[in-house]
Amino acid sequence: MPKKLLLLALVSVSCAASAQTNFRPGFVLTPAGDTLRGEVDARGAIRNARLARFRAAPDAAIVEYQPRQLRGYGFVGDRLYQAETVLLADSVPRLGQPYTLPDTLARHSFLEVVVRGELSLLYLRDERSFEHYYVQLSGQPPQELVQKISFVSTSTGTAGGTAVRHKSDDYRRTLAASTQRCLAVQPAITKVSLDLNSLSRVVAQYNECVGSAIIKPAPATRRNHVQLGLVAGAETSRLTLNDNFFGRDRTLKTTSNQVSPVVGLALNFRLSGINKALSARLEAFYESQDYLARQALATPGFYQEYRVKMTSIRVPLLVRYTYPRGAIRPFAQVGYGFAQLLRNDNEGRQTRTPAVAGYQDGDWKQLVVPRKLEQGVIGSIGVSTARANQRNMAAELRYERSDGFSDSFDFGSRVNRFYLLLSYDLTK
Repeated sequence: MPKKLLLLALVSVSCAASAQTNFRPGFVLTPAGDTLRGEVDARGAIRNARLARFRAAPDAAIVEYQPRQLRGYGFVGDRLYQAETVLLADSVPRLGQPYTLPDTLARHSFLEVVVRGELSLLYLRDERSFEHYYVQLSGQPPQELVQKISFVSTSTGTAGGTAVRHKSDDYRRTLAASTQRCLAVQPAITKVSLDLNSLSRVVAQYNECVGSAIIKPAPATRRNHVQLGLVAGAETSRLTLNDNFFGRDRTLKTTSNQVSPVVGLALNFRLSGINKALSARLEAFYESQDYLARQALATPGFYQEYRVKMTSIRVPLLVRYTYPRGAIRPFAQVGYGFAQLLRNDNEGRQTRTPAVAGYQDGDWKQLVVPRKLEQGVIGSIGVSTARANQRNMAAELRYERSDGFSDSFDFGSRVNRFYLLLSYDLTK
C-alpha cells in the first residue's frame, strides 16, 4: 500500500502536469483583426509562448495556432499575449561562460503583455527557462533588454590574478533610449533591476508621464504567490529494526499503539510564473511516537524487548500538482522530509517468560547513540477547495518512509508513517 501510494503520487505529478489541458474563457485575434471568442488552453509560460490552443465551445474541435497565424490571444480577466518576431539572444552566455559567443536568432513568439501603453513591457520565457524582457514603443518592433556577463581579470602581471564576474547595464541604456520623451523617469532607470516588478514600475511611470493610457492585463496572475497555512491531523507509524546483536540478523516490526496528533504551519508557494497548476510547499510540525515490542530468542523462554520514544520537528519540502478545474480539485504531492530529533530514547533488555526463580530480567540499556537528523521520501494525494481570493481548505492522505534514528551498521532502523492531514489557509 505505501509503495502504491508513493508511485501514484509520482505518476500524478510527472504525467498529469504534462498531459492535462486547462481550457478557460478566452479569445484569439486573427490577422484580419477579428476576435474569435471561446476557450483557450492555459499552460505554463514556455508553452504559452509557442502555441495557442483554441476551441469555440467545450465540445468543439481544438485548433492549434502558431505565432505566425495570429495577432495574439488572451484569457478573460487574465493574461494577454501578442505575436511578434523578436531577436532572441542565446541564453548560454548568461550562465557566465565567457568563451561562448552569443548568436542572435529571429523567432516568432507569443510575448506576454506585462504593461501596455505608448511604451509596452513584454515578457518571454524560453525553452531553457531563461527570462527575456522587451520594451516596445508604439508602431516599432520590440527591443530586448539584455544584460551581458563577462569576466574581468584583476591581474597586473602574468600570474596570480583573479577573474571578477561583471554584469553590464546594456538594458538600462536601451530603456533610457526608449523613454527620452520623459526626463523625469531617467533617474529611476539608473537604479532599475532586470526583473519583472522593477521594470514594470519604470514603464508604468513613463506612460503616466507622457499621458498614455496604461493597461496591465493581469499582474497578480504573473507573480509567484506565498500563502501561510495551518496543518493539523493524525499520524500512525511502524518502526522496523534490523537487530544484528549476538550474531543474529532479524527484522522486528513494531507498531505504535496510539494515533498521534500532528500540528504545525505551512508555507505554500504558488508557482504561477511557471505553471498555475504547480506549487511548492514547506511545512514544519511537531510529532511524537512511542514503540514497544518483544522478540523471541533462540533459547526457549528468552525474549529481547525493545522500547523507543521519538519526538521531532519535521520539515517536509513538497511539490504539488493540482488539477486546474472545478470547485473541489484533486492534487498529488511528492517531496523529501527532514526531521530534527528532539528526543530519542531507544532501549533494549533480555527477559525470561515464564519467570524462573533466581533469574532477573536484564536492565534496560541504550541500543545505539541516535542520529540528530532523520530523512525520508514522501508521497501524498488529496483534495482542496478552489475559491478565488478566499481562504481554502484541503484534506490529504500522506505516506513517508524515513531512515529512522540509527546510524549503526549493527542496528538499523526504518520508519513508515501514515498521515491524515487537514490544512487551512491563514492568508488569501
